[in-house]
Amino acid sequence: MKIRWRKRWLLLLLLAAAWQETGASLLVLAERGSRFLDILEAMVPPDPRYVGQVLYPLAATIRMSVLGSVLGTLLGFLGALLANRWTDPCPFLRVPFKLLIQLLRTVPALILALFCTFLVGLGTLAGTLALTVYAFGVMTRLGYEDMETADWKGAQALAAAGSGRGKAFFRAILPKVLPGYLSNALYLWEANVRQAAILGYVGAGGIGLLLNERLAWRAYSQVGTILLLLYGVVLASEMCSELLRQGLAGKWRPGQKIRRALWAGGLLVLFWALGSVEPMGGTGLKAAGGMVSGLLHPDLSMVRDLSREGILYLLWETFCMALLGTLGGAVLAGALSSLSSFRLLPVGVALVPRLLLLAIRTVPVFVYGLLWIRVTGPGPFAGVLTLMLCSIGLLARRFLNTLEEIAPEPYLAYEATGCGRARAFWRGLLPQLEPGWGAAILYRLDVNLREAAILGLVGAGGIGTPLILALQHYKWQEAGALLWGLALLVIAMEALSEWLRKP
Repeated sequence: MKIRWRKRWLLLLLLAAAWQETGASLLVLAERGSRFLDILEAMVPPDPRYVGQVLYPLAATIRMSVLGSVLGTLLGFLGALLANRWTDPCPFLRVPFKLLIQLLRTVPALILALFCTFLVGLGTLAGTLALTVYAFGVMTRLGYEDMETADWKGAQALAAAGSGRGKAFFRAILPKVLPGYLSNALYLWEANVRQAAILGYVGAGGIGLLLNERLAWRAYSQVGTILLLLYGVVLASEMCSELLRQGLAGKWRPGQKIRRALWAGGLLVLFWALGSVEPMGGTGLKAAGGMVSGLLHPDLSMVRDLSREGILYLLWETFCMALLGTLGGAVLAGALSSLSSFRLLPVGVALVPRLLLLAIRTVPVFVYGLLWIRVTGPGPFAGVLTLMLCSIGLLARRFLNTLEEIAPEPYLAYEATGCGRARAFWRGLLPQLEPGWGAAILYRLDVNLREAAILGLVGAGGIGTPLILALQHYKWQEAGALLWGLALLVIAMEALSEWLRKP
């Protein structure tokens, strides 16, 4: 119990420090928050005449997300085989590879896209490669963790009988981990649809460049058209993903004709997605050499710099933005997910908050950043509010999944006694939700550290501004120092998350 209270006091101290550091102010939000709503109101109604100009870059965004997710999932499976102890018993290969994957996961997809534009030039090929590398890192990590936590007794018995380690793996372990791996791949595809929508900001193709241009010109009705079409794409991807996940879980068993139609449709979409490969030329090996040199020889003077331009301060500001944004989003996500649960409320009542949450998830992170900067001005407070809104949509999705899995009987019992829905939720459901919700919040904090690192592109504070500037001006040693700092921050946050998960 003492350890528990120590963790709570540590969290409160960090929150107070983060609030002070980011300049967060409820007074500013109350005075200027209406500007955010005014901009949203200006997007309604969307401009229907602009649809024709949106369709091609939107199709490019879908192509990048599909091809990047498929290639990353396939490569991630091979990476998982190389990273787990059974299929790769040699620690001299396995350990360095896992370290490489850990470092790769700390780099945001947008930064990967910027790297790829240096290598292969502007266009959708750079975006596809970035999403492939991003998906490869994520799926490798998830894949080898699932493999290492699986029950290996059957595989060990088959290997002892002389079938060999490879055959034992494919017969005893693969059937156990494959459904979960594919389910994670579907979640990743949903995320990559949103990731692909912002890669155009650095010239990596898709709808992001058009979105940035319309926002810069304050053509908000046309921005509304782009976001409405993107909303439809995200809705369709989530519906397809959920249907396929139900099939993987055995809740939905399609007939043979439907399975063939799904396979044929999937292959057609994949061939169509190959159209995203549109190279435009880049600096190639020269840029790659500069990047590697910068990573191997970072500018250590930035570490010794204790001013506001030094790495230590920039990392601290990034952490403060991510912490406040995550916890603020968690509070709002908890309320909205409770209002969206079909188990707690009638379908007609819960459907509206669900559609609202999907709309919140649809808007790219940079759009929120640009809108909040018009409210608070440039700086970390705009970053906090941006991360808070981005956290709401994805956390509410995880919270809803947890709500669907718990036992509702304690909640119903408290409600039957007449104590009210709020108190029934607090006493009957929250103790069951705490482990799953806590894990989701810690995971989102890890994601927000990387999201905060790219918000500097729109002036929303953190390490992102100097990192993007260093990359754009080919200052590889400065970029290397900033990337190493970001990687160490993410790894340290993961270690802290593990400590917080312990009882």
